[in-house]
Amino acid sequence: MRSALPTTRPPRNTGPIELRDFGPTGRRLGTAADCYDGSPWELHRGELVEQMGSRDIHGIVMALVAALFRTHAREGLTVMTDVYCDLSDQAGPSLRAPDVVVVGDLAAPRNDAYRGTPVLAVEIRGTQSKRYLEEKVKLYLEHDWPWVWIAHAERRELEVVRPGSASITYRPGAEVPLLPELGKHGLGAVPVAALFEERDASRFTDEWVAARTQARAILAVLAARGLAVPGAVEARVLACEAPAALERWLAAAATAASGEAFADVVGRG
Repeated sequence: MRSALPTTRPPRNTGPIELRDFGPTGRRLGTAADCYDGSPWELHRGELVEQMGSRDIHGIVMALVAALFRTHAREGLTVMTDVYCDLSDQAGPSLRAPDVVVVGDLAAPRNDAYRGTPVLAVEIRGTQSKRYLEEKVKLYLEHDWPWVWIAHAERRELEVVRPGSASITYRPGAEVPLLPELGKHGLGAVPVAALFEERDASRFTDEWVAARTQARAILAVLAARGLAVPGAVEARVLACEAPAALERWLAAAATAASGEAFADVVGRG
């Protein structure tokens, strides 16, 4: 730990970084001016924190999570990546940059840090030190961010953290529940693998939207023809992810003599 700052002058928190004073945790002091587009720095209660370098796996997971969120976010929500969020408080100014955030109060984008409370924030644990990540997440929780996901890239696990609650870890093979705000296309949960592997993620982005669009078209054809089908049949159509089955069912919806006849086709798969 560095010695206390001299009391004969104000702390030096601007100018060349190597000439600045040190804060209480041994980091160089800084200001919001150090956090600009492309800057390597974040600000934590008046001290500079160098953003940890990332590897391919970090960028891949960030892209997969952001694509998933953008596909399923309801109207009025915005998905952002690596954007400074203002978490300043009485303990000092803070600008931290989560890997992915979903926000619902961004009325008009501007060239500034985000000031508000995200619906969901995601941190991807790759090369970051334990201290770096824990410090960020602790700050998010202190500011009552309601949902924080920590994607452990090497272990392929997702840890979900909420204020005042014990964390929950979803391991490979499990399904992760999605927030209602990510239910635009009716997706309620995704396998953990969909957050880390592109081949699994694709099932829930473009392919999922295409399947849901075709499923809704099938039900629309039935409704237009006045054919009633049981709720269980509608649910099966809406849950189907197989393009070949959906093609057959669309043809059946257009040609079946009755709702019962269509239900029989669906029952055969």
